[in-house]
Amino acid sequence: MNGTQKNKTITHPTAMPYYAAGAIFLVWALITPIYKFAFFLIGISLSAAAWLLAKRFFPGRVETITVEEYSGDEEMDRQIKSARELMARIALISKETPDEAIREALASINASAERIIEDVVRDATGRNDAYTFFSYYLPTLDKLLSFYTADVGAGENALKSKARIKNSLSMVASAFEKQADNMYKNEAMDIKTDIAVMETMLRSEGLIDKNTTKSV
Repeated sequence: MNGTQKNKTITHPTAMPYYAAGAIFLVWALITPIYKFAFFLIGISLSAAAWLLAKRFFPGRVETITVEEYSGDEEMDRQIKSARELMARIALISKETPDEAIREALASINASAERIIEDVVRDATGRNDAYTFFSYYLPTLDKLLSFYTADVGAGENALKSKARIKNSLSMVASAFEKQADNMYKNEAMDIKTDIAVMETMLRSEGLIDKNTTKSV
């Protein structure tokens, strides 16, 4: 599921208004008895006017960037984008590894991640369930895979660490699959309820045999 590309305008403020206000106040303090309350208030007023004038002529740098929107929630979209970047790296690792067990585990991980993303985009109620998945599990997996694919030498500790990562991938794949299935629990309940209501209505209108076994 691809996101929708939208343009977003970002304004980067400039410090010029503050420089102008400070310079005016400094000059005023040098040429007037600023310690007198009346002159102090005039200095403040002149600084404020200089700030507003500079703000008008130096509004800041405006930048238009293209963002990909999935869920409409900016933070969630950022997490989904990071997840997709990791999924692309996983696909590349899977393509390059000669180990079939690793390929199968990584393919399962990517498939589960895709299902979770689809559920988050489709149903906002599932976002709380996906929080730990996006904020911890995926970044940790990214860290482990980065170490696994890195050239860390042939030392005993490095080899043992890589072996542990390899052996853990099947466990991660199973956990991700379970997480993906859990994301659909609310939808499964809705489907079960819809079918039960429909069967009841069909029976009441004589459209199906009353002795027909109800769906589970």
